[in-house]
Amino acid sequence: MERRFTGEFASGEPVRATAVIRNDGMYPHKDVGEPLVHPGDTGVVRESWRFLGEIYYTVEFVARSVFVIMRGHEMVRMGTAFDAA
Repeated sequence: MERRFTGEFASGEPVRATAVIRNDGMYPHKDVGEPLVHPGDTGVVRESWRFLGEIYYTVEFVARSVFVIMRGHEMVRMGTAFDAA
């Protein structure tokens, strides 16, 4: 796994989720499948990295008190319009 990969989103950049991110079992006090992040939630990219040719981002959502791993198509830059339907 390569660290410090410069991807589409920079570390420290504010983003908005465009997809529901659910617990895959990594959060011990939440049910598997329980939503952790909802479309429209705002977060901050903490790091980007590559794994098996894909770019992943660790994103902190302070209002929900969670860190989640997301792919670029699951978020947009702040100020960018998106369809949350």
